[in-house]
Amino acid sequence: DEAIYAEVSKQVFLSGNWLGLTWGGNPWVDKPPVAIWATTIFYKIFGVTEFAARLFSALCGAGMVVVTYLLGRDLFGRWAGFLGALALLSSMHFIRMARFGMTDVPLVFFMALSLYFFWRGRERRELLVWSGVFFGAAFLIKSFAALFIPATAWVYCFLAGETRLLKSRAYWLGILCAAAMILPWNIYQATHQTEAFLGESMNKHFFLRATQALEGHGGTWYFYIRTVLNKFRPWILVGMFSAPYFIYRSFRSRDRGTLFITVWMFTVFLIITAMKTKLHWYLLPVYPALALSVGYCLARVLPQRRFFWVIAGFLAVMATHIFYSNALGLDYSRPIKGAASLVRAQTPADGMIFLYNFHEQPAAIYYWDRKIRYLDSSVEFGSAMKEYEKGFYCFISKNDLGAMKAAFPAAVFSVKGEFEDRLLVAGSEDS
Repeated sequence: DEAIYAEVSKQVFLSGNWLGLTWGGNPWVDKPPVAIWATTIFYKIFGVTEFAARLFSALCGAGMVVVTYLLGRDLFGRWAGFLGALALLSSMHFIRMARFGMTDVPLVFFMALSLYFFWRGRERRELLVWSGVFFGAAFLIKSFAALFIPATAWVYCFLAGETRLLKSRAYWLGILCAAAMILPWNIYQATHQTEAFLGESMNKHFFLRATQALEGHGGTWYFYIRTVLNKFRPWILVGMFSAPYFIYRSFRSRDRGTLFITVWMFTVFLIITAMKTKLHWYLLPVYPALALSVGYCLARVLPQRRFFWVIAGFLAVMATHIFYSNALGLDYSRPIKGAASLVRAQTPADGMIFLYNFHEQPAAIYYWDRKIRYLDSSVEFGSAMKEYEKGFYCFISKNDLGAMKAAFPAAVFSVKGEFEDRLLVAGSEDS
């Protein structure tokens, strides 16, 4: 996914067309534009690099840690907020996802900001306007996923008996601000890319993801229970007790802050569980609230006077699990990236490159600047050689090339270069 977003941003950077987003030569309306525009700006500053492609997500991840602290400070005190922020910062899944150039961590950052200002707006109504503004920003990051924000706010207001917040002038002014941010882009897309917009943005992301397991991404009803147990390391050992405790405390003591975090955790969790399409990163919006529940419980057993020992413990935990989980390793397209200079030097700029038994099209488009197609069988391989005659180029493993030579003994294959066990070959059926 991040290769797709990086390539869409690169096309904006190269073309200067900030409204007509494209990928693979076709209009791209899969996501709203704010993350794409942010990455394009970083391309202009740092060049078209992996660093620039991932920087917006990384900055939003850092911002999430800060907002988690601020909300925890207001709800439970500075020490609990600080420990909650550290729990988020040192959780394996969060670190990995914050370093991907995707839209999920930016979504959660603006979601956390919106809910933070919603909470503050209970005392200072004018801050509810900012809650709406950040809701609009979240929607322009990942469209309907931003609806976690009003879902959390409305459920909280109903359970806490604070529905007057939803009737306040400031709250609806914030909603109007969000609408003023959201509508122009969506109206533009609906009028310029009507079919694609209705099919991708509306039908696919609003209806189909909820009702069908798209692209094979299905799972059982306990998919996210298993995911949080596996991925919220190492703090799931505390979280598996803190989350149920927050439910108990919410309804026993009627503490509003605890109820707010409980509603945030479980409203989002139940929504993503009900959806048919399941991906592990859909769990990310739960993490700030879950981390604060962990921070609250840790603050009860770790006295603040042991500040430096606590920091040392967190650093030891981070160093250990980051090393063993390989959280800092993001080189997932090594063969594609490693062969980039070779492919660009040996193939025509307007040519087609085939990937045999190797599904890395988004990364290949980004690194190679070529058209890409998959081949998954010898029949497809032979058809492609006939179709492209002398202009057939394929990126293939050494073992698979041996199988193709056996399947097409009359074909001539010329090896243009190699990277590790992958070869760039030109081929023709004519001997």
